[in-house]
Amino acid sequence: MNRFYQLLIYISLLGASLFSCDMDKGKSSDSDALFMGFYLGMPQKDFFDHCTELNKQQLITQGPGGNTNVEHLIKDKFSSEVSMRFFPTFIDHKIFEMPVTYQFISWAPWNKQYWADQLLEEVLEDYKKTYGDDFKLLNHPTQGKVYYRIDGKRRINLFVKDEQFVQAVFTDLKVEKRLKEEYAKKISPDNN
Repeated sequence: MNRFYQLLIYISLLGASLFSCDMDKGKSSDSDALFMGFYLGMPQKDFFDHCTELNKQQLITQGPGGNTNVEHLIKDKFSSEVSMRFFPTFIDHKIFEMPVTYQFISWAPWNKQYWADQLLEEVLEDYKKTYGDDFKLLNHPTQGKVYYRIDGKRRINLFVKDEQFVQAVFTDLKVEKRLKEEYAKKISPDNN
């Protein structure tokens, strides 16, 4: 788990620097879309209302782990059935970040064809079709291959979490930047 947080910090710093460069150039994008009608900045109440509607349509269910895990089964998109689980992080009662995990339903330690490294390639191809073909590769010293894409205020990180899971993280860079600035002010020696 420690590796995971190191990776997020590293990519956050990289993303913040790239995001601030884009802001300086005057580039902006209203590309807040995530998937299934969810979006960055979506109010918390709207998230739960939308989940209720998707559940009525039998597109999602409550995933393992209680009411903080939503599951969507993907049957015909990948080489085998895949479980997609997600639940956002809310800041100011709006979606700030959306971590998503993918796993082949048939995963088992002895089924190498259903390990996460195989699934990563399939999810990456799907993400390129959905979000754009310009994902960049970062070879992280401990995490391995990390694919990322920055589009306006949205950053997408995609990587193998472990043998079983592929992890995607959608982040609102505007909120992340604000949170970092607020944190820097709190720990600044000038505030003493």
